[in-house]
Amino acid sequence: MGKGRGLSRAERLSEMKRLYVQRAFSDAEIAERLEIDRTTAYRDRIALEQEYPFVEESPGRYRIDRSRLVSEVRLNPHEALFLYLPARRLLRQTRFANVHVVQAVEKLAACLQQPMTERLLQLSTSVLKQQKQPQRLSILEQITMAWLNQRKVRITYRALRARRPLIHTICPYLIEPALWSDSVYVVAYSDIARDIVPFKLERIEDAVTTLETFDIPDDFDEQQLLRHTWGIWLGDEEPVTVRLRFMPGEVTRRVQETVWHPSQQITLLDDGGCEWQAQVTDWREMLPWVRGWGAGVEVLEPLEFRETLMGEARALAERYGWHVSSVPTPTGSTTLHDFFGG
Repeated sequence: MGKGRGLSRAERLSEMKRLYVQRAFSDAEIAERLEIDRTTAYRDRIALEQEYPFVEESPGRYRIDRSRLVSEVRLNPHEALFLYLPARRLLRQTRFANVHVVQAVEKLAACLQQPMTERLLQLSTSVLKQQKQPQRLSILEQITMAWLNQRKVRITYRALRARRPLIHTICPYLIEPALWSDSVYVVAYSDIARDIVPFKLERIEDAVTTLETFDIPDDFDEQQLLRHTWGIWLGDEEPVTVRLRFMPGEVTRRVQETVWHPSQQITLLDDGGCEWQAQVTDWREMLPWVRGWGAGVEVLEPLEFRETLMGEARALAERYGWHVSSVPTPTGSTTLHDFFGG
């Protein structure tokens, strides 16, 4: 064998540690991977075992037990910033005393530089002062461990419009954050739906992990599954084209600052506005986002989406005592005059 691809012993031990954290290796596999002889691989593993919690996963194959490993992350300031920012957002969006969030951020903070560390620690203290919700925390723990250990879970789930909850036995395939809110979903196969369904964690009223295991299908492709979703809404429908026209000025500039959807296309218009287009599985998921732009956006298509917003605009006008015209709004109109009848 060679000299381990030119690595020093310290570099070789660091690389071995990284590999053992990922999965189990035999001494022969490590020797082949690092281009060293098997005796060296054995001696280096024994040296690592003095510092790190090794387990023998199967005869002659070893790995580092991640559950007992204290991370030694080293970050430069630029790397640290892009962990600080989502950690800060996580703390600000945590609405109950979640001890796991606090402990995770505290461990991360130890790897950062000032003032990042201080800012995170101050904010994490405020999270612990929020209301305790032990049942909700327990549900999160059950779902997390079931996902990691591939165990089926029996959940009591109340959908948003449901009068009563339903009991599902689910196989958690993925835990996924919603892009445009602080919600978290477990994407799972449901025995009731007989399909892959997103369950919002906040709507799970109870969770019990079973002893029954499951395998994630080889053809489960989360990237393909979520490719046309706006948030986390899954479905078998073909994606539809959503076209929006944004008004000139600040609205158009703001739209251009962010990638709102992987398939988006933005076309600048002569009047200073822009047309935004994307392929989306279900436009109903976009309703809160489009509402947030107010009169700064007009839905061009699909027609059902446009008519839904027109109906909401008329209802809102009536709520505030405006006279609403019975004349249909022209497709090209964007003024309040058309909605309120002049």
